[in-house]
Amino acid sequence: MKDFQNNSGSTLTRALGVLALFSTMKPLLSAEDIAAHLGYTRSTAYRYLKDLAEAGLIAPASGGNYSLGPRIVELERMLALTDPLYLAGASVLPAHRREDSVLLLHSLYQEKVLCIYKVGPDVLQHKGERITIRRARGIPFSLFQGAASLAMLPYLSQHRIRQTFLRFQKQIAIAGLGSDWAEFRVQMNAIRRAGYATSRGQITPLVMGVAVPIVLPDDQRLIGSLARACHVANMPRDQEAACAEELRILSQKIANEYIKVALR
Repeated sequence: MKDFQNNSGSTLTRALGVLALFSTMKPLLSAEDIAAHLGYTRSTAYRYLKDLAEAGLIAPASGGNYSLGPRIVELERMLALTDPLYLAGASVLPAHRREDSVLLLHSLYQEKVLCIYKVGPDVLQHKGERITIRRARGIPFSLFQGAASLAMLPYLSQHRIRQTFLRFQKQIAIAGLGSDWAEFRVQMNAIRRAGYATSRGQITPLVMGVAVPIVLPDDQRLIGSLARACHVANMPRDQEAACAEELRILSQKIANEYIKVALR
């Protein structure tokens, strides 16, 4: 694999920024696409494509286009075999599978919340309705929407919470988390006092979620969140706290297992 460490950090960031342009709507990219979206010259776009292709992170396709490359599949497999949070979830959660709901384990990177492990059906059924769960492994969601995201946000460092608010005030206001810093702090403090977050229909219509943060027992470091999603009819509001307590117990087991895996 090409050693990007020999380049400057800014060059690495730009090169890897090309990968962020790939999506289900745009699975193939050309040098012209990269130049148009990122403002690079064509020669710079071709240089980044060459570097990424040599690293196996992208691969040539037809018509001068590129797709994501095989190295990503290799890395994903390695992640599933070595990631402490994934392995801890895989050890703890399968025994708690239910057909009327889904357990979802999440990790955080940048301002994105990513489902990394799921236990339960892909489709919930309720009185003839079939509802596909939109949160699934590998799909990123906003840090400001959905129980799994909101359960993590108040447990970030105070500095990061402040910086997040300053950078994303508009998105935070749209999500109903506060139109100013004071209102946002009130919302964050309320979630921390409760110890869990809920949402109804924010990610998937007719589906509600209850989620708790996963923190390590010694230093209280946030490592993820655990959510249970079900049909709204199956979770009256007066049952949310009991569901959160069940999740809290599971989150502690995951945190303890995480430590065991990390120390192997």
